Amino acid sequence: MAGPKPKNTWLLIASVALAIVLVLVVIVLDTVFAPIDGIIRFGALLGYLAVFVASLSSNYMRELTRYFGRAFVKVHHVVSITALVALIIHAVAAAWRAQSLVTFLPVFTSARAFFTLGGRPAFWLIAITAVTAFFRASIGKSWKTIHWLNYVAFFLGTAHAILIGSTFYNRLPLQILAVVMALVLLGVFILKRMAEQKRRRKRR
Repeated sequence: MAGPKPKNTWLLIASVALAIVLVLVVIVLDTVFAPIDGIIRFGALLGYLAVFVASLSSNYMRELTRYFGRAFVKVHHVVSITALVALIIHAVAAAWRAQSLVTFLPVFTSARAFFTLGGRPAFWLIAITAVTAFFRASIGKSWKTIHWLNYVAFFLGTAHAILIGSTFYNRLPLQILAVVMALVLLGVFILKRMAEQKRRRKRR
């Protein structure tokens, strides 16, 4: 039996276009010393935003699928892939600027170094969750647990953005926004888990 037909897709397209425009505006308004810096920031901002949207929307899959139709499930996966592609652009550009592949490796020399460069482990976590989207049917319900890695990746990315985001001239608004987004995601995650536990107790 076919699922609900795609609908309101114009809103999805408009949202993606708006996100890209906002990222470009932030980069243009900021001080960029070289083209490679602009590429690094574009990948970082777009990837960070995509991870946030993918993580947040995963808590409302039923509601959003009901509103957008089955198109939303596909878009959700596209957002996850977009996050990975954007972060690949960010990571590759950073490696190009550093002339070293070490930029792909997490740093464990200290807690501060690990979180300052938290984008590195976040990149690999996003890669894992993005790949599982292709094997959702075979993985079964375990995909939900695996997708929780998106939250870990987002919070590592938030730490990375706050601690290393000093490269942005207008860093304070971006750092505040990162904290707000992290709090929103954490709050939604907690509320949804509490709601699930409440439903389970009622069933018993």
